[in-house]
Amino acid sequence: MALQRKIPIAFSYFVTSMVFSIGVISIIGYEFNVVRLTGFTYGAAMNPVTAICFILLGSWLFLYMACMRLARVTAVHLGSLVLIIGVLKFFDLTGLTNLEFDKWLFYDELNTGESFRTIAPNSALLLMLCGFILFNAYRSSRPLLLINDITKVAGFLVSYLAIIGYVYNLEVTYRVGAFVPMALNTAIAYLSFFSVALIEMPPGNFMRVAGSGFAGGRMARKAIPIILLIPLLFGYLRLMGEKAQLFESTYGTVLESAFMVFLVLIFVYLYARRLNQEDEKRHLAEAQIAKSEQKYRTLVNALREGVIYYDTNGRISFCNHGFSVLFGYTEEEIKGKDVFELFIKDELHDTYRSRLRDIAKGKSETFEENVKARDGRSIWVSISASPVYNDKAELIAGLATVVDVTEQKKQMEDIEAFSASAAHDLNAPLARIEMIALLLLDEDGQLNDDNLELLRAIAGITANMRGLLRDLLQFSKLGVTDIKRSALDTTGIVNEVLQANSHINPHAKVKLLPLPPMNAEKVMITQVFTNLISNALKYSSNTPDPEIEIGHIAESDAYYVKDNGAGFNMADTHKLFAAFQRLHIEFEGNGLGLPIVKRIIEKHGGSIWAESAPGKGAVFYFKLS
Repeated sequence: MALQRKIPIAFSYFVTSMVFSIGVISIIGYEFNVVRLTGFTYGAAMNPVTAICFILLGSWLFLYMACMRLARVTAVHLGSLVLIIGVLKFFDLTGLTNLEFDKWLFYDELNTGESFRTIAPNSALLLMLCGFILFNAYRSSRPLLLINDITKVAGFLVSYLAIIGYVYNLEVTYRVGAFVPMALNTAIAYLSFFSVALIEMPPGNFMRVAGSGFAGGRMARKAIPIILLIPLLFGYLRLMGEKAQLFESTYGTVLESAFMVFLVLIFVYLYARRLNQEDEKRHLAEAQIAKSEQKYRTLVNALREGVIYYDTNGRISFCNHGFSVLFGYTEEEIKGKDVFELFIKDELHDTYRSRLRDIAKGKSETFEENVKARDGRSIWVSISASPVYNDKAELIAGLATVVDVTEQKKQMEDIEAFSASAAHDLNAPLARIEMIALLLLDEDGQLNDDNLELLRAIAGITANMRGLLRDLLQFSKLGVTDIKRSALDTTGIVNEVLQANSHINPHAKVKLLPLPPMNAEKVMITQVFTNLISNALKYSSNTPDPEIEIGHIAESDAYYVKDNGAGFNMADTHKLFAAFQRLHIEFEGNGLGLPIVKRIIEKHGGSIWAESAPGKGAVFYFKLS
């Protein structure tokens, strides 16, 4: 589950505006010599160079939250500038340099009779930390990410400690030795910058935890303000009580310790209660999931069809009872095994590896294959494979249903054998009838016009019947014919088909795009293009400007034949490849052309599909494995 941001972006904008505003107010104080604006307390003022740096840092934070690309470009440059300024100011303090370039800005204001206002050492150190954070804001190495987070926390604690010093009137927390102290407005500006850096800036580990929607994030958002403010308030009250002589310092220490123990106990109680509530929800959710999983397993195992779940390498992680029964293995023997090594015949491994790559590309597929069972039996199965994605739309596995179609295959082979026998036996008498009719038509003057018309009808009918029987015979043979693949000149085959079928629609404008060679059985592929192209020519014959386009789509490795003819309704797609189904009775045909095409494509391990609309032509696509 991804962490979701819960800290409002408006909070970060507000805190960033404090960084920017404090710097602007201090500069205004120097410009108009209003001492109170340069520091919120007497005796300490923000250095003007520090104020300018706060204006730059605040502007960059606004830029970061509004336009991250531009912020990324400027982060290193601004970080380097702030880091160099902090280093130079620190060297000024140690006597290694004597630049004092802040006097270039406000010489008179910095050289009054009261004091020479320079930068505090802890302020210079924090300025260097700010520059270091910006300089490494987009570094991706693990050590730098850790150092960056430590730097943010360190800067936050130093500035927070300075603010505590002003609240408690303890100069040691915001002043280093005899150097000038860090001003209160300076400490507030630094605290604001490091707060936004912790919440917003990359890598954002603090925000990933404290800003998450989980129990820890919710507790952190409630605890952090209390931890920062309540001890500070209680410590202040303790000092005021001691100052008013309400109790001695030792008793005040005891009171503060007792209060801190009480505060910790309260947080332990609240956190434990929150964890208990989350555990109760988790246990309830786990029980519901277990119940749903058991119901799912019962339903899946009750299916007669086999179901398997496998990773992107083909390794099986789940199978139902139907699958194990189908292949003769136990579920334990199947789980963890390679689906190819266990069930697929050796000569088909490459084909199925290719199918797995198609699944990895997000393609669903349905096909029939002859596979092996545990006892050595060859069984025909229909496999429907689909990709499985996670919540991030990443492919994680494949899911397949497997149905035993061995009996249907045997029945189909019997039907095909009968069809072949019937077609062969009927073809001879039909040929004799056609020949007799043609001989009678050649007898000049022996028959009247009505008799001649009847004979022509007989000859036409028998010719159509012979064509039907020829296609039926070819259709039946496809089930038992082995294919012998070879490298084919696809363009040459299509040109031959176009030339042989040009008489169907002589006025058609044919556009033949470049076609890559294919590895297939030549006679069968020639029949595929013959049927598809002749259909395109035939169904566009009634169109005023018939156009045919034949091409190839490289992305999907699919060939296509396109026309602008009669088209069909996509709701009737299921009838296209069914034997003897015709969608346009006004055109001649026997309903076997497309079924023959489908059989040939499937024999090559491929698939065929179509797109169309009534009156807007049709496109037939096919691809081979």
